Amino acid sequence: MILTVTCNPAVDVTYTLDRLTPGEVHRIETVHERPGGKGVNVARVLTQLQQPTIAVGPGDREFGRLLGQSGVACDFPALLPRVRRTVVTVGDGQTTSLWEPGPVATPDTMVSLERLVQVHLAAATVLVVSGSVAPGLPDTMPARLAAMAQRAGVPVVLDLDDAPLAAAASSGGAVLMPNREELSRLLATAPVDDVPAAARALSARTGAPVVVTLGVEGLVAVADGQCWRAVPPEAVVGNPTGAGDATAAGVAFGLARGLSWPEILPHAVALGAAAVLAQLAGEVDLAAYRRWVSLVAVKPLVSLTQER
Repeated sequence: MILTVTCNPAVDVTYTLDRLTPGEVHRIETVHERPGGKGVNVARVLTQLQQPTIAVGPGDREFGRLLGQSGVACDFPALLPRVRRTVVTVGDGQTTSLWEPGPVATPDTMVSLERLVQVHLAAATVLVVSGSVAPGLPDTMPARLAAMAQRAGVPVVLDLDDAPLAAAASSGGAVLMPNREELSRLLATAPVDDVPAAARALSARTGAPVVVTLGVEGLVAVADGQCWRAVPPEAVVGNPTGAGDATAAGVAFGLARGLSWPEILPHAVALGAAAVLAQLAGEVDLAAYRRWVSLVAVKPLVSLTQER
């Protein structure tokens, strides 16, 4: 079973409209509203793949009930006064996101969350912690949860940014999945020109694999002293919201099956691309994923301009 943790869950609202023009009144064509957050999105993708998965985190009185009704196995006790909302507008080929910070958690929330994760680790094969940390929780929260999993012998995937990513990088031992911009901020280098070199340096520092997502360009991964580039088999146009979560789901999916990294990366890239074709974050076009997974090119890499 893959265990996903969302430290700052959200109710995701997606508006579809012709165009978004600041200062104008807009008539929304369609509205989708459902429980979300990055770890929840990972769990949704894994559920589509029929991979045993449970999503956990701090919720309010309604979040866990609504998520469970959507078919995702979950455990979100009411540890927050309310769950934040995120709004995504999709129109005229552009996606705009508005993210609330979320309510302030109490010290009791941290203790309860750690206990919740500890309970579910007993049956976990992989732990995934994704997304931001609720205000009031320490930036070290994902790293603390990762350390619990590592003590239990459970591999960990962390998809984080800013201070939580820096804390996780300092702790080491977990697979880190920054995008190019997040990696640049972590290394205080803007921008990172040589992604493989930066990924190698980060992997050497943490003693664990690093997967750098590059959007439509695929990804670069470093593990066991080796570096690979994996590229989608074709260009994909659509809604990129949730593509990174689908990529993280692919990595967890492969780790849970004991695959090698060259075998894991096609799943990660194909799922990320298939998510772009879906209307909502946390969903993938399964037919596209199945068609692409055997077509993803994985090549040993020295730099983005020099392959061997």
